[in-house]
Amino acid sequence: MLKFVAVALLLAACSVWGDQCCTPKQWESFIGIENTTAVDGMIKVTQSYATESYDFDKKKIALVFPAIGMRIVQDYNKHMMYTIVAGMCFTTPWPAPMFNCVPDNATLLASFEMGGSGGLMIDQYDLQVFLPGFKGYMQLSRPGCLPISQTQYFDSYVTMFGFTNVTEGIKDPSVFDIPSPPCPAMDIDNVVKPLLFEPAHP
Repeated sequence: MLKFVAVALLLAACSVWGDQCCTPKQWESFIGIENTTAVDGMIKVTQSYATESYDFDKKKIALVFPAIGMRIVQDYNKHMMYTIVAGMCFTTPWPAPMFNCVPDNATLLASFEMGGSGGLMIDQYDLQVFLPGFKGYMQLSRPGCLPISQTQYFDSYVTMFGFTNVTEGIKDPSVFDIPSPPCPAMDIDNVVKPLLFEPAHP
């Protein structure tokens, strides 16, 4: 399924309000993605990139993959995920929660300094409280709670996300638009997996 990419960071660009780390209500980020899969006893590693747009007021997240012409929109009001690719649109249920702040019951796994003395301080959290059913961790800078990386494990997939160029606000709100008429419900694995997991050919 597309779970490996659709859950790309539910928290990012956090600012500290009081003692709690909370995200801005709207932000965007460039995301580098590395996905490792075990297929027929062989390890495959693929790399891709996307831009993520997060709007907590609208309760929507959009991921745009310009290299493969794909866009994913998660609508947390309707609990649906829309995948728009190759001129087609598909829907799948999306019951995951949308967080604006680090939950009080989040488990802090470790705190460490990246780059030695005077370097970047990192807090590493267990991912399961953010994404039930997933194993892995999320790294945020301290102070500032800026996203550093996220690693998640699901079935035979291991996916790592690296976050750069986080900015507040949404440049183009149409990134959340869904084609009309409504997208049909469909298992999209056969359509999307080759785009994301198979090596690109010249």
